[in-house]
Amino acid sequence: MDSSLERDERILIIDEQALSQSYLRYALEKLSYQDITVADRPQLALTLCRENHYDLIICSYNQGEGKDGYQLYEELKFNGLQKYTTGVIFISAETDPTLVHSVIELQPDEFLAKPFAIKDLQVRIERVLKRKEQLRQLYQLLDAQNHDAALSFIDEQLSDANQRKWFPLLLKLKGDILLNLARYKEAEQYFQAMLAIQPFNWARMGLVRCYLKLDKESQAFSELEAMLMRSDSRLFALDLLAELEFKQKRYQEAQQHLIDATDLAPRNLLRQQKLFHMSRLNHDYESQYRAAKDMVKFARFSIFEQPDLYLNLARASIDFALSSEDEEQNVRLNRQATQSLLSLQKQFNKHELSEQQHIIQARLHYLQDNKEKAKALLRGLKVDTPIQSLEDALDKAKAMHEVGLTENAEHLFEQISDYCLKNQADPMLNAYLQQEKAERKQMQLGPRELNNSAVQLYQRGHWEQAFAAFSLAHQVMPKNAGIALNLWQTILTSPRPLCPIKEQNKLLRQCQRIIEQAMLKPEQQQRYDQLKHKLKPAANL
Repeated sequence: MDSSLERDERILIIDEQALSQSYLRYALEKLSYQDITVADRPQLALTLCRENHYDLIICSYNQGEGKDGYQLYEELKFNGLQKYTTGVIFISAETDPTLVHSVIELQPDEFLAKPFAIKDLQVRIERVLKRKEQLRQLYQLLDAQNHDAALSFIDEQLSDANQRKWFPLLLKLKGDILLNLARYKEAEQYFQAMLAIQPFNWARMGLVRCYLKLDKESQAFSELEAMLMRSDSRLFALDLLAELEFKQKRYQEAQQHLIDATDLAPRNLLRQQKLFHMSRLNHDYESQYRAAKDMVKFARFSIFEQPDLYLNLARASIDFALSSEDEEQNVRLNRQATQSLLSLQKQFNKHELSEQQHIIQARLHYLQDNKEKAKALLRGLKVDTPIQSLEDALDKAKAMHEVGLTENAEHLFEQISDYCLKNQADPMLNAYLQQEKAERKQMQLGPRELNNSAVQLYQRGHWEQAFAAFSLAHQVMPKNAGIALNLWQTILTSPRPLCPIKEQNKLLRQCQRIIEQAMLKPEQQQRYDQLKHKLKPAANL
């Protein structure tokens, strides 16, 4: 870059810190850029991007209180304020791998860690602006969503040997466009041809996407297993493996892939939402709670901060507490649910959310063993109102079932099923709703009451009925050590087999694993120790 020539590119600096602003402006002026605008607040940056076109945006992660640089860049992309013709350089003094992975998912043109020298900045700027200038016509076509013309332009450029420097980028963009146009068979052949030339990572990713769309799941699995081992494709592989495992109803495996993916890049709210749904499907209330908590944390000040996030955190806190026997933990979860409602009122006091909060309050009463008080709060609620939110309707149905208003709960579950059929609900959410409906229909009591009823059946010697009740309670609360111990004891002490030997041994192993990982109460520990000697003969039947 010749610093003796003035440059006319329009550049926007987004940085809250005056010292950093001054350094960036000084560096750009040293490099002969003159048209420089500085935004010291995210809201000002959004306004400027709505009103102006910039050739380059330099966005800093550190933006003081409120919206951070990641959330700002996320909003720019979501609202279409960052065009293909605009380059983005994301800079950050924070280099935690989880942030870096999250930012890279948003695909800025460059990521630059602070502190940096002017020469470092020069190299990045020159690289971005030269690419945007040389391919301006293509980027303008993409901004206009004229994909057919963009494909024709790419083919023309690929036939010109003088453009060979841009061939790798042009080839990748062609693959992206074919995917966007849903031309999967053509795209599959294209990516295979690219891989025959060179093992481009983007081509392998594109090929896997085609396999998924063309129902070639075994080929997709094969590719993804290999991609899982590479750092530059691991996140992609985890996301798609979760999708594949879910389609094949291997829900535990799907959830673990999502957990691994959120550990790598936790700020992707869509991924956190999938983990939230999948955890519920697996009755993993602790993971559900953590996902709900992370969504509230990472959505704060962002374009995606909504009342439902706070409601779902309160609901997840209650679900987790209902499945736990840790009294200290339950006090914390109770406090978290209450705090979520307070935060909701503070952040969204203009929203009409009284019924949803009313239901959560009833569930808190139920959690605190005030069942009649909870029932009194819920009895007057209508069940025939149109569904506005699946989560709201589901929580109402769960609350009514828990307190014994089973007819109302069943009616609501039927409404929810009809709504899902008509509105094409998220597949993971829909699977959870159908499971919840089926399980609640089996249980005329809440899980806690079901366990207590099973204890009475056991004490009266009704082995089969006790086994069935404990098994259902264990299915709904698989990590509850008290229920696992009761089921374990029933199998070991029954005078006759209660299920086939293979199933019995599997249940015994599952229950023992849960029991030994838990902090048992003194009475439970004593009972467990006394029963251990019965395990080996029973397992060898």
